[in-house]
Amino acid sequence: MPDTEKNPQQEGERLQRVLAQRGVASRRASEDLIREGRVQVNDVVVTELGTRVHPTKDRIVVDGKPIGRQKPRYLVLNKPPGFITTVSDERSRWTVMDLVTVPERVYPVGRLDRETQGLLLLTNDGDVANRVMHPRYKLTKEYQVITDRRPSNGQLQELRDGVLVQDKLVIPDEVRLLRETPEGVIIKMVIHEGMFHVVRQMMDKVNITVVKLQRQRVGPLSLSGIPLGAWRDLTPGELEQLFQAIGMSAEEANTANARRPMQLDPVGGYSPPPKIRHPKRYAEVARHRERLEQGVTTNKRRKPVDAREGTGFGQGASGGNRSGKARSSQSHRNRRPGGSR
Repeated sequence: MPDTEKNPQQEGERLQRVLAQRGVASRRASEDLIREGRVQVNDVVVTELGTRVHPTKDRIVVDGKPIGRQKPRYLVLNKPPGFITTVSDERSRWTVMDLVTVPERVYPVGRLDRETQGLLLLTNDGDVANRVMHPRYKLTKEYQVITDRRPSNGQLQELRDGVLVQDKLVIPDEVRLLRETPEGVIIKMVIHEGMFHVVRQMMDKVNITVVKLQRQRVGPLSLSGIPLGAWRDLTPGELEQLFQAIGMSAEEANTANARRPMQLDPVGGYSPPPKIRHPKRYAEVARHRERLEQGVTTNKRRKPVDAREGTGFGQGASGGNRSGKARSSQSHRNRRPGGSR
């Protein structure tokens, strides 16, 4: 029998959370399955959302089919700009899940806004995800801010002294200039706050323009050797360091390392599309890319346009202007700017 008491201190995890972790459905959809009486725990139908189960000891069945326990996955992704940090998006925009292909149902830990790039942890281990995001463990996050002009010493000191963000004083662990590049001036900032948009809000408060923002590190995890848009599993050593940083034992890390699959070479990658100044050129660029992929390198001459099939300029049925150039009418020449026809 599952434990149906609502005491939050009891052992076990909420049933809908276990269903989501095992890839049955999202957390909300799993709640609907429970309400509809489609879930059994140890041969007993469960309809109460507060039900807690033991993930390894209890037998869970959905629609008559037992569900197995997923192997744990711990992925690090170098998120490119333009992707939403969510599992799904109601507006069908690109999400970080479009960059990751694993059989297990993983989800992002924390958020990076759409235009921010850099390190993002994905996992199906709810305990690890909660600890990474919990402020009690104070995991540091290292960011690189690229700005279009060199900040003054006063602006940097304002950051070091702390900035009020969302009624909370955020004091960075480190703020310093790294170097100047063709992209701009790079500022290194290390904080342990996890508020959304916190770095951008801090920069805005001290009047520093953010041209590009990248997260380089979370706790002991870094982006070293991972191209933009690529991902890989954490190495055994990285997982041990992460577990230690969030207050979990070496034995728990060894157990997770023994059970999980590991893809240690980076997989995937992403190249941002070229900036197109005019929307009408999107189709032209797409056709050009398609020709390159097919190996077509010959240039075709543009076919002459028949004046009778075009706009009416050029040679008409009675000969007219044979130069192919548009000829303005007398009324157009006499029209004053802003005047009526």
